[in-house]
Amino acid sequence: MRLKIFFLAWIMMIVVSAAAFADDGPDVRATVSKRTVTIGDRIRYAIEARYGKNISVVFPVFTDKKIGDFEIKDSGKTIEKIWFGRTVEARWYSMAAYSVGKFLIPETQVLYTVKGETERRSVPVKAIEVSVESVLPKGAAITDIKDIKGPIQARDIGKFLALSAFLVTIISLAILAYRKIRSRKPVRLPHETALEELQALKVVFFQSGDIKSYYVGISDSVRRYIERAFRFRAPEMTTEEFLDSLKSSSSLSQEQKSLLKDFMGSCDLVKFAKYAPTKDEAGLVFTTAAKFIEETKDVHI
Repeated sequence: MRLKIFFLAWIMMIVVSAAAFADDGPDVRATVSKRTVTIGDRIRYAIEARYGKNISVVFPVFTDKKIGDFEIKDSGKTIEKIWFGRTVEARWYSMAAYSVGKFLIPETQVLYTVKGETERRSVPVKAIEVSVESVLPKGAAITDIKDIKGPIQARDIGKFLALSAFLVTIISLAILAYRKIRSRKPVRLPHETALEELQALKVVFFQSGDIKSYYVGISDSVRRYIERAFRFRAPEMTTEEFLDSLKSSSSLSQEQKSLLKDFMGSCDLVKFAKYAPTKDEAGLVFTTAAKFIEETKDVHI
């Protein structure tokens, strides 16, 4: 019986103490994550208040984004319910300082009111000292930091813009010239075209066996070469007219003229006299045409 009475008395004491504690002012404290930092390093500063259910608290407001010599980079709050209806509420601030020395996070206060009362009371928040150190080793001399340059004058900007415009113009012209050169097709010389035509005729002849078309093609190819290289209207002349026009020409040697005469005579036999050359003769007419072109490719009229 005595034990039961003792237990009930103990419960009553706890309830009464909790009720009294709930109406008491908040328990306030301030903390920092670091007491010593380097310039620019962030620290976390927090103000925490523990209070009962009949208490309302108001935390300090820092409107200029600074707390003492520290700049506020970020902030937030947390609220947690604990035993006997009590609340743990906190405001935290992520801060940094940009000068070397010992700085105080200044003293402030948390305001509160009790339910049913209009009077606003306060609880002080103690100041905290934080040491901010340089990132350089202690005693090191600063030798690699130069003074800033003066303002750029208007005439300097004008020179810079003029030089930039000149360089852009030069680069643009160079790009246009390069593209124009790349777009040009390589100029083919008359003898290159003629030799290419002869090789193509030879391939076609070995495939088809058409001897007359082969001789006509080789003859026309040589005539076109002469027209392009020596500016004679060879394709419009008969063989006799063409050979007669070459008699007074100093562009070709007598040997070259004789070689051309034999070549054109052989072609006319096949074209007009229905002569059937042998395979060796067909090869020879190709060799003769190629030889004439090679020997006269460097002759200039």
